[in-house]
Amino acid sequence: MAKHQNLGPGGVPLHNTPREQGLSLFKTLCILNVVCVVIVFSMSGVMGMGTWGIVLTEAICLLITGVTLYSQSWGMGDKDANLIQFGRYQYDRLKPLKMGLVALAPGLVSDIILIVCKALNCLLFGQLDALVLFRLMNAPVWPLINLIHPSGLLPTEAHEEMTIMAGTAYEEVIEASAGTPGASWLKVIVFVLLPLVYLVFIWLGYELGRRRFSIGNKLVYEDKEGGKSKKRFGIKR
Repeated sequence: MAKHQNLGPGGVPLHNTPREQGLSLFKTLCILNVVCVVIVFSMSGVMGMGTWGIVLTEAICLLITGVTLYSQSWGMGDKDANLIQFGRYQYDRLKPLKMGLVALAPGLVSDIILIVCKALNCLLFGQLDALVLFRLMNAPVWPLINLIHPSGLLPTEAHEEMTIMAGTAYEEVIEASAGTPGASWLKVIVFVLLPLVYLVFIWLGYELGRRRFSIGNKLVYEDKEGGKSKKRFGIKR
């Protein structure tokens, strides 16, 4: 039955299974990740100016990521709406969630590495650091990670003369590690959950696309009596 639902006229595959569309979203996320890495490095000077710089960078990264995922998911929902309308596909309310989980599944690698490193550090009192890799693999939320766990010197990077300045700001810098050893379990859990924000964009885009509700059109056009619409800037549609 499921196979029949994913075949179009003449037995042509529709390529709209949660797995296929999730993989498509994953490819988009990979591209967005690279884009956000470039943004973060380009705005490192701004981020270094304080909290406002980090928030600004995060807003830019999330805006680009959110709009892109929303638009792609909207198109998927709109396509499914046509298939549902003509009885070629059965609506699955969990489909956007399934798509999102498939798209995020490869990112579990960074989650596992981060959790394992944290566990080993706790058990062996080691200094394994996975946050650098985690940030790179989750660049759209990189600034937010920095906001939650500010960057600082790792103990191995501290200069020897700093270690003898007990009770000074230098001692605080050394103890406030920016790596995995300096992050509490609560922070690690928050880091792992941060990418779930992508699911919101995917779900919202798919469901609004399935309902053929365009936020862009609502912002640009206003409904008039008689079923006609008029552009908000006075230009008729």
